[in-house]
Amino acid sequence: MSVLSRIESMQGELSTAEASLFAYIKTHADKVPSMTAEQLGQAAKISAPTVVRFAKKVGFQSLADFKMQLSVDNQQPALGKGYADLDPEASVDELKRLFSRNAQVTVKETSDILQEEELLAAIQLIRSKERLFVAGVGASELVAVDIRQKWSRLGKPVTVENDYNALLPQLVNAGDNSLLWLISNTGVTPEILHLGETAKKLGIPVITLTRLGHNPLSKLGDVSLQVSRGKESDLRSAATNSIIAHLLAIDLLFYIYIGKDQKNAQRIHRSYQSVQDYRETYL
Repeated sequence: MSVLSRIESMQGELSTAEASLFAYIKTHADKVPSMTAEQLGQAAKISAPTVVRFAKKVGFQSLADFKMQLSVDNQQPALGKGYADLDPEASVDELKRLFSRNAQVTVKETSDILQEEELLAAIQLIRSKERLFVAGVGASELVAVDIRQKWSRLGKPVTVENDYNALLPQLVNAGDNSLLWLISNTGVTPEILHLGETAKKLGIPVITLTRLGHNPLSKLGDVSLQVSRGKESDLRSAATNSIIAHLLAIDLLFYIYIGKDQKNAQRIHRSYQSVQDYRETYL
């Protein structure tokens, strides 16, 4: 995901000063990599500290990392027009083409965003806890069910529960050997936020999975995983793209998890074989 595309997807979260800086960067992308924070601040009529904070807000460790990636982007050819809005009047063939293109953009951007350090931290946390609680509302519930389906095959006790009144007593009595995994594309789903806050008070570690950007849920995570965010977020197709992004993250995390321990591959084989034996015997 290019630097400019990443910032464009977060425009609604930018302050007036940050929007001014982005306007300058977008117009002078070729000059920015050689400019200091002070020079960028003067050009955008904002303070140098605001420039540094902006680089971190859009997902970079430092202004130097931000400028380095922008420099790399400047040297690469454009990769197409990115996300396309869907026209209800489009033909079936055109809709197929647009959905396919949007899916490809989502996969590429999510792959770019997910960092090895975060994935490995999530794996370590999952491995260190005996029980996993997962919650997501609406489309995010599909992602929660996918997590249960995958890790249950390894013998990990996984509970998917979206009813706050049903999940809270389980968390309270779960003890410190449990982990809570919360999914919300926007990161602002009220009931999911409340669960995260409650878990923190109980001393239960939290993994969060949200779209890219600063949001309340990601701040609650001991490990915060983030994925691509579609530009057509006001359309129904956004749910499609967010699910693709989240499921890609889960698939990647799961296969890395399996690869880190040979016993996991054996567990997967045993679970698969048990299903095959049942089908051959009874179906």
